[in-house]
This record gives sequence, C-alpha cells and structure tokens, in this order.
Amino acid sequence: MTVAAGLPEADAAAVRSLVVGLRSKNYPRGVVALAAAPVWSGPEEFDLDGQSVRVRVAPSVLAIRDALIERHRADWVVILTDRDPAELPAGILEHLTAGRLSNLDPWPALRELFQASRQEFHLLSLSNDAARAALRDLDGVRAPAPGGVLTNDHLFAALADRNFGLRPAEYTPHHIALWSMDGATTARFDVWRQHTDPVLLEQFYGWMESRLGPLGPAFIAVWRSSGPAQLVPLGLVAALVGDGTAAFPAPRDTTVKVRTLLEVELGGRALTEQQLTAWGNAATLAVSGPHVPDDVLRRAEDAVRRLQAEPLVARSDVLQMALAPRIAQFATMLGTAVDSGDLAAAENAWADVVAHRGAHAGTPDAPRNVQVGAAALRLLRRRALDWPESGGLTDWLAHYRRDLSWVDDAVNDAFVGADDRALATVADRIVTAVRAQRADADRRFARQLAADGGHRATSGGPLYIEDVLDRIVKPLTVPAPGPTGGLGGVTPGGPKPSPVLLVIADGMSGSVANEVVADALRRHRPQWQECRFAGAEQPHAALAALPTVTRFSRCSLLTGALAEGGQDKERSGFSNWLQRNGLRGIGPVLFHKAELDLVSRNHALADAMRDAVDDTEHRPVVACVLNDIDDALDRSDPIGTTWSTASFKHLDPLLTAAAAVGRTVVLVSDHGHVVERREQPSVQRGQQVSARYRSASDVDPEARDDEVLVTGVRVLSGHQRAILAVDEQVRYTGLKAGYHGGASLAEAVIPVSILVNGAVPHHLGIEVAPAPQPAWWEAARTAPAPTPVPTVAAAAASKRKKPTVTAKPVAQADALFDVGAPATPVAAAPTGRDRIAEVLGSELFGQQYAQFRPKFTKPVIGRLLRELLDGNGRLALSRAADFLDVKPARARAAVAVLAQVLNTDGVVVLSDNGTEVELEAALLFEQYGVAP
Repeated sequence: MTVAAGLPEADAAAVRSLVVGLRSKNYPRGVVALAAAPVWSGPEEFDLDGQSVRVRVAPSVLAIRDALIERHRADWVVILTDRDPAELPAGILEHLTAGRLSNLDPWPALRELFQASRQEFHLLSLSNDAARAALRDLDGVRAPAPGGVLTNDHLFAALADRNFGLRPAEYTPHHIALWSMDGATTARFDVWRQHTDPVLLEQFYGWMESRLGPLGPAFIAVWRSSGPAQLVPLGLVAALVGDGTAAFPAPRDTTVKVRTLLEVELGGRALTEQQLTAWGNAATLAVSGPHVPDDVLRRAEDAVRRLQAEPLVARSDVLQMALAPRIAQFATMLGTAVDSGDLAAAENAWADVVAHRGAHAGTPDAPRNVQVGAAALRLLRRRALDWPESGGLTDWLAHYRRDLSWVDDAVNDAFVGADDRALATVADRIVTAVRAQRADADRRFARQLAADGGHRATSGGPLYIEDVLDRIVKPLTVPAPGPTGGLGGVTPGGPKPSPVLLVIADGMSGSVANEVVADALRRHRPQWQECRFAGAEQPHAALAALPTVTRFSRCSLLTGALAEGGQDKERSGFSNWLQRNGLRGIGPVLFHKAELDLVSRNHALADAMRDAVDDTEHRPVVACVLNDIDDALDRSDPIGTTWSTASFKHLDPLLTAAAAVGRTVVLVSDHGHVVERREQPSVQRGQQVSARYRSASDVDPEARDDEVLVTGVRVLSGHQRAILAVDEQVRYTGLKAGYHGGASLAEAVIPVSILVNGAVPHHLGIEVAPAPQPAWWEAARTAPAPTPVPTVAAAAASKRKKPTVTAKPVAQADALFDVGAPATPVAAAPTGRDRIAEVLGSELFGQQYAQFRPKFTKPVIGRLLRELLDGNGRLALSRAADFLDVKPARARAAVAVLAQVLNTDGVVVLSDNGTEVELEAALLFEQYGVAP
C-alpha cells in the first residue's frame, strides 16, 4: 500500500530488516532516514536483539532535524520522511549512517529474512508491493532458504505454514482437501486473506494453482469464489457430474444443468470432464476416512440441493442422502432376482450399497435397511443351494455348525425389519420361503434325534455334552515337551499341564457363537485364533442332554457324565473330574454368576476369578459360567442383537486375563435357544414346567407333528421319556423373549470353539481353523477388468469397485425359489502379462525400495501382491503373515512397512482395516505406470 507522493508506508518488519542489514555491515548504532510515507502505526520504540530502536516521522526538514536530537537516546533512530533528497542539507546527511536518504527496497530485507544471498529471477513476479506484504506477513519467521537461494516455493511454503497451518509437504490435491476440512485452519486463511495485500494474495493463488496440476484451476476457482472450506463440499457435487461411467444413469439435460450451476458457483469458470472427475475423486477420498467433520457433509448436501443435483446423488459413495436411492435400487433388483433366479444384478446393486460410506455393512452400526438387505441376499444365495438329506446325528451337528446356524443368523438379522417398504416386502418373501425349508430341516433332525439321540452310540457317534471335558478339554492340557517328557498332573517337579479356561455361555446357540467368535477374532486378531483338533474336517459341536435345559445339560457338561442338578452338583462333579484326571489343584476352580459379579471397585474381574486364572501352576483348568444370553431370553428381545464379546459382562476381561497367562480358551454352551418372533401362529399348549418340553403323560402321551417323543438313557426327565417341541412357534409356558428345552437344531447343538492367543502350541495337536463362514455368506469375488483413471489424483480417490457378477438365467419351476445352483461368475480373461513383475521392475518401485529398504525381498512382495489380486484386493492378515513369513502378531507392522514402499505421493494403494490387507489394484498399476 502506498500513500503521499507514491512512497510506500514502512512497517515494523521493514524497519527491523533495515537495521539488521546495517548491523550486518558492522554498523553498531546510528540514524537512518528512510524515504517512506511519514506515517507510523507501530510502537515509538522497541527492542531488537538487545538494542533500542526509535521510529520518528518527519514530514519536513525541520522535523528531521528535531529527530536527529534523539540519536543519543536510542541505539538506532529511524526517520520516516517524504522529503526529496535534494532538500536535505549536508548538515543532516553527515549524521546519517548511510550518508544519504535510504530507499525502502524490500528485496534485500526479504533475502535477509530468509538468510539468502540470492533469489530466483521471478520471485513474487518482481512486485515490490508483494515483497513488502510478504515482509509484513512473515515478520520474525525463521526459515533459511536452501542453498542460500530464495524461491517462490520456499517463500510461500513458509507463508502458508505460518499464517494458516498448511504444511510444506501438503501441496497435493488430497492434502489440500484434507486441510480444507479443518475449520480452524480455513478460518485462519480467511483472516489472512482479509488483511494481506491483494497483490500478495493473487501471487499466492497463482503459485498454488501451479502446484496442483490439472486440479489447480478448479481448486483456486473455489478459493476465490467461496473460500477453501467449500473445496470438498463442492467437489462431492463435481463427483456426481464428472463420472461418465456412473452406475446410476440420469438424463443428459440433468447433468448439464447441474454442471452449469456448479460453474456459475465458481464465478463462471468452465471445467473439463477430467478436472471434474479428478476433483470429485479428491473430495471423495478426503471424506473416506474415519474422522470427517459433520459440517463438511452437511454443506455438501446443501450444495446438492442448491445445485439441483438430487437426481444424481445416488452416484455418491459418501453422502448420506445417497444411501436411500441405492437401497431402493437394490430392493428392485432383489425382487427381480427372486422371480428370475439370476442374482447378478442384485449382487451388483448390493455392491453399490456396501460401497457407501454410511452402510457400515457387517458392523453393529449398519442401518436397518443394510442389515436386512445383507440378510435377505444371503438367504437368497443359500436358498438356491441343496438342503441336507437325512443322515446320522454327527452329520446333523456338523451341518448345523457350518451352515444352518448361519441361516439362523441371517433370519434373525432380517427380522429387525427394513425402513424401505419395497425391501421389507421382498425380504419377507425370501425369509418366509427359507424358514419353511429351515423348519423342515428341524423336523428331520428331530426324527433322527428320536431314533438315536436318547442312547449313546458305542462307536462313531457324535460328540456328546457329557464328553466335552474328556474329548475337548483334557487333550488341551497335555504338558509341553520338556526335559523329562511324558504326561502328568500337578506334581512337584513334574511336567505342568497346559492351562485351559473353560467358558460356558449359558443358552448360547450356534448362531450366537458365530457372532461372538467372529467378534473376538475381528477385534483381537491376530492375537486370538480359532483352532480345532488336527484332522477334524468340521467345526466342533456337541449334542446336548435331553431335554435341552440347564439342569440336565450343564450339569452333564461339568460332571463329565450324564447328571442332573444345580450349582452344588456342578461344583462337586467338576472337582471330581479334575481329581480323576490329575488336574485338581488348590482353591476354587468353578465360578458361577454370583462369584463373577463380586467385582471390586474399578476392577474388571472379581479377585477370586482373576487369582484362579492367574494360578496356572496349581489350577491348570478353571471354568466359569456366563448367564448373559439366558438372562436376555427373560428380560429383553434378542432379535436384532449383535452378540459380541462386549455383550457379556465378563467375557472381555476373561479373555484378557487368559491371554496374559497363556491359557487356551474353550468357549461352549450347555444348550441353545429359539427366539420369540411374536408372530402367528404362536402356539402355547397348556401350563407345563418348562417352555419347550412336556411329560409324556397318560393324559397326552403322543407327540404332534411339531413335537417329538424322545426316550432313552440320555433323556434325564420323566422316566427317560419326554415330548420336546420342534417348531420354534411351540411353547408350553407364558410369553418370553426366547425359550429352550426343545429338539430344534438351535437348542440341541452345542457350539464348541477353541481359542488360542498368539502362536498355536503344536504339542496340543490343534491347528488354526479355516474361516467359518459358509461360501454363500459373501458374494463370490470376481476380478473386474482394470478401469483407466485420468490422473493419479483421480485414481487415489477411486473406491474399490464392486465385483461385476455375470450369471446366466436359471430355469425356474412353479415354486417361488425353485432355482438351480447359481451360475459361476465369468472372470476376466488372462492377458498373458505379469503386471506385478512390471510393477516390481519399474523405476519408481526401484527408487522406493532403495529408499525404505524393507527386509522383504522383491519375490516375497510379488507373491503377496499376486495373492491380493487373486482375492480381488483383499487378504486376511493371518494369510499375509504366512506370505511374509512373520508372526501373526507382526502382520500389521509388516504391512505398514510395505505400505511405505508402495504408497507414494500420498496415494494409498496398500493398507489394512484391522483384519484384512487391502490393495487398490487399479491405483497400483496407475501409480507405477503399468498399462492395463
């Protein structure tokens, strides 16, 4: 800014720089007359590195003479005057340190500020006003110029860092977008913009535009018109019009209208298709993280409405308002799949749903529509497959654990109910048909139970609840090989049994166990792993005692023999079993609800329970009973409940305590349960002593079609005879949230899970179990053809695309779901090229590998990347650990090392989500210059 006679106005930064420059020339003190406007807004006197500096304004020669009098009162006197040099007499000039009137030249002062001896030719476009403004805005900065050469890059980096928190390494579209979502930093920018010289502001805009490449014009247009806080909100609108291959088509005139309104918002700045796409991708990537300010998405949705982009909003992976139209499209495709048997369109529509940021599929945070949609699609996949034929009880137990319990899981998820009416209607059609098949399986199992379940098989029979201690727990106590070898109990100096914690979750069905174990592995992996005995081809499951109630089954479990009784009988029976097997130590070893709830203040476990778990030397086997599920059947509605380790009051701290001392955890139940769905017909027959079984009395000795009569030594009530309910709608007592005691698979099959923390002890004869989910639980993955991305910035923001499923129509019979097996998805044809080898051989990869020097060889990295490609970009962390030859506990750290090598310029191609490694394949090849 300039005033009288066109002279600039001096400021504190200019005065300081002038004095510092004179001192560097060995002037210890003196008087300086500066050709500047006689205006001063700063302090009359200030300290500069221990010297006093006094500033005086002198609009006349007489005022200059008056100011000279003060030269003995301060180390430096700076006189600001607009007098012509010819007006100054020799008597004044001889008192000036320079011997002349000095000019306010900002360039030496600017170089001095950065300790530079030179500057680039076009620094600040050689604008004196911009240089003076920079001096003011950077007053007191300490940022020496590299090599002693001051450049625009260095100057603006220091200016942006100091004034509005934009770090020097963050001049990429992605980082600028992240920075723009911070309200505090963008507010600082607005303050700086209002107070700085407009010339310097224009210089900054031009410099930043040049740094952002093709996105520069779009970003700066937003900054000029709306401020940086609108970069991401408007970018999310740009994402709706910049994707020519969007899965949600719209009339061209709609797209043109929205694009025109967006350009008007940018002050008439026209943007190319490439710029719109890149901007949209950068904005989408910025809001894909876990912590996004709510006001950013609110402003984006406001922009959608303001720019009339609602017809296009379904294209967004991140805007909350986009989820509803995606759900609506999925419901339409699902209804078509029910009628045609071709699931391809429904699978692709579902992939659009789960790709949305707000879907949270597979988590407790999933909205109702997403939860119901996932369940309905899973059941439709399952319905197309064969259902079990008649077989022995062993086959039924295995089939329930690996398959039918997951059907129950999906049915329960669907019963929470959808908000979308179309989805609710089609989900009901699917669930109703599947439940009919599922009920038929229960009846066939019950007939097998009546034939075989009342007696113990002499050989080749199932695992019975009374044998769990002998056949599951005892083998897990085998001592680790030592100098003396052999087996032994708790004997001084002898080999110590391997410690076990037996956790009995009262009432836990197979479907609940699926969720609890999955949660334990998901939240605590790679520490916890599910195992099973070597050679076992199926998940472990046991057959409950009959009727399937706690008094019979839990007592038989803890006694190691068929027995009836309460807690006292359980304690004595468990103690006797330990004694017989040389495992009885000192102190309590079985804890029920009352003992577990005796928790001291601020402790996670009761002292007695923790002492028992910690005492692996004297108490190698400890057991506890958790009643959370059984209590829920009395007091709350379990439908829609997502069971996790945290759903149990004490399970999380028990797992933590067991892990600390190396105990193997055996998680079992005593019986399962069926839930009350409050639907018709719900049948109550009389007033019996139990909800799901009745005596085979002389009054009513015959079982109906929805019941079964069981007899034999394993029937522990009514003279070894009882009638058990089979269909889940049947009950013999008043209304509750759930029931047990009957002969359905969910009540009679006991899930048995072996959990090991850390490395699997090979001397126990167990191995890591494969993933328990059945094949129909998730869609079959098919590698899509690579999609070219316009720029690296655009590629960085692209989501993992949905797997495009191509299925052939299946011949349809008269029934609603009588369809054949799903057609095999058509995979992309091989190209004959090894694109991973091209990545590893690229110049960029060589530079990254040399810079970070990971301990993994290139062939090892190549094998991991190929496995990720085969898995459509996903691989379990435990499998990644195998490929990288590291311990499972080190898998995430190893992936982080590789991410340093593969992720360049802020572009994320390799990451992990806590349970899986994720690879953005298209982005990897784009980043490393490998052609499709």
